[in-house]
Amino acid sequence: MNNDFSLTQLENFFINSSVEVNFLNFIFSILLSAILAFLVQLSYVNISKSLNDKEHFAETFVPLAIITTLVITVVKFSLALSLGLVGALSIVRFRAAIKEPEELVYLFFIIGIGLATGANQFLVAIIATFIALSILYIKKIYKDKKNVNFLTETSTNILQIQIDNKTIKSVDIIDRLKKNVNYLNLKSFASENESDQFNFWFDIDKNNISNLISEINKITLENKDIKIQIFSRSGVYE
Repeated sequence: MNNDFSLTQLENFFINSSVEVNFLNFIFSILLSAILAFLVQLSYVNISKSLNDKEHFAETFVPLAIITTLVITVVKFSLALSLGLVGALSIVRFRAAIKEPEELVYLFFIIGIGLATGANQFLVAIIATFIALSILYIKKIYKDKKNVNFLTETSTNILQIQIDNKTIKSVDIIDRLKKNVNYLNLKSFASENESDQFNFWFDIDKNNISNLISEINKITLENKDIKIQIFSRSGVYE
């Protein structure tokens, strides 16, 4: 009799248990997670050192936070649903490659916001988000102050100069390019036979982009032994 009663209870718990959600509380959780995730998104775009497309990657933050909140809100009322979620996740294969540790940290940050809001820990989510963002901004300000003129030396804009003739004075070319950028810091230099190659970190104001391109065209037209290329992953043309 006891065994039958226990089995019946267990069956009702796993199969017939209902999930009761306070919809006003749920809507507030969704809105709060979206707002906090949006603040993290803005911060990530402004302070991240990632070399990938930051704007495109950050667009996933708000949907991820909302989905996490939704899942936790439903699952927290039912052990059966939580076990089902574990089983579902075990067969899902995420093929998106995370190339930088910083991206993984921000994803965990967003998931943490979703977990907290889904569990109705609103104050914890708000305080933790603002403390984390404050630390990140303070760290960025501190690093920028260590650099000359508050310009970071870890720019992801690269200017490459290749000179295939040793008689050409590289100093003259560099001086001409410096007039159109905020700074030009040497990243690497390679010399081989009659060829020299320079790689510079650089930063530029949007208003000077066309001037820089015009100057590069003039230099390369004046001498075919000079090749200049620009590489940017931080959006120099945006």
